[in-house]
Amino acid sequence: MKASIVCAMFLAGCAGIRPQPFGVVFEDSSAPLEYRADQDSGQREVTGQACRNAIGLPLFLYGGTDLAGWGEAGYREAVAEAQAKAPGAALSDVRADLRFLNILIFRRECLMVTAAAR
Repeated sequence: MKASIVCAMFLAGCAGIRPQPFGVVFEDSSAPLEYRADQDSGQREVTGQACRNAIGLPLFLYGGTDLAGWGEAGYREAVAEAQAKAPGAALSDVRADLRFLNILIFRRECLMVTAAAR
């Protein structure tokens, strides 16, 4: 009896069956990603943001696969928005932050950059 249980558990592990996470009803988190360089500070601070929205399965169902998504949440887009607020200025001391909001089936990921313009 014990041998058959151990064998069944071994085969289930080999078959790729994995337990699903319990579930997330609401999650709102932000994580700072920052590197400060030793450079002259700019005259003013400018910000840019790029967001991506998605509708999908909840995270506790199949890992939260997106069914539909729209928007760009890229570093290039966020820096371009910050540069547009300071035309002709050079950006330095660029810092990036990631903000993630998840409510059941709706997800929003935003990349925000802050830079010194001189």
